[in-house]
Amino acid sequence: MAGWSREAVLTLYRTLLRQGRQLQLTDRDFYASYVRREFRRQQGLKQLEDKERQLEKGQFFLRTKLGGLV
Repeated sequence: MAGWSREAVLTLYRTLLRQGRQLQLTDRDFYASYVRREFRRQQGLKQLEDKERQLEKGQFFLRTKLGGLV
């Protein structure tokens, strides 16, 4: 994804939750609640640089197979 946009954030959110359904070595409910909690916590970010940094962190988490959980 090129940069921060509402669509990019929603796509990342859905993808993280969808990928979490494949988890076997951790609690899926805990993972899903953690993702929801983090997105809610970051919802109030105002600076574009902060938003883009968080988006990149989420994309990196996906690229690394959920941080090695999958």
